[in-house]
Amino acid sequence: MHFVDVHGFNVRDGGDATINQNVPYILKAGHTVDKDEGSYGYYSLFMVSLTKSKQRRRVLYRLAKAFETADVIWTHSNGQNFANQALDMLPPEYNNTKILIATSPAANRDTLIPQAVKAQLVMYTPNDWAVRLSSIIPFSRWGRQGARGYDGDDNRNTNFKNKKIPGHSAWWLPKYMDETWNVGYAFALEHYS
Repeated sequence: MHFVDVHGFNVRDGGDATINQNVPYILKAGHTVDKDEGSYGYYSLFMVSLTKSKQRRRVLYRLAKAFETADVIWTHSNGQNFANQALDMLPPEYNNTKILIATSPAANRDTLIPQAVKAQLVMYTPNDWAVRLSSIIPFSRWGRQGARGYDGDDNRNTNFKNKKIPGHSAWWLPKYMDETWNVGYAFALEHYS
């Protein structure tokens, strides 16, 4: 399987402290991963929603190109927001071809799943105060999916709730990383064909 990792916003390390903690696991399992094309650089809160539309379009196009060869797209936080927009840019020949794993996604609970996705896993924790707070920001595409799961009516989604995760980015801490990987990887294996 070929994975693409997409980090969250307000990140200056390209996701190395968060989403890219799964890279050694992916490689050890014998798969490939692209963390570079999934990295969109530093985005502040205002850049995500209110400004830099030309720059944001370039980022989405870059992500869409990276997703063309991906089997599994693993996101964290705003990475889900950007991944959804980029997946919507893919032409119809990519419909139902991608596995999407969203860890503490900053998305509305009923955000439409892109047509390119054949299976989506939302890993959420009720302890994710960051997405609860982000959901009250005016003009934001963000919501509480990372704290409460997906509640739309699309049967391609599976929710995984973990009360032990103490916060938004804690999935990637060494204490929780094995379980984060095991849950996401088992889902990818189940839906990969």
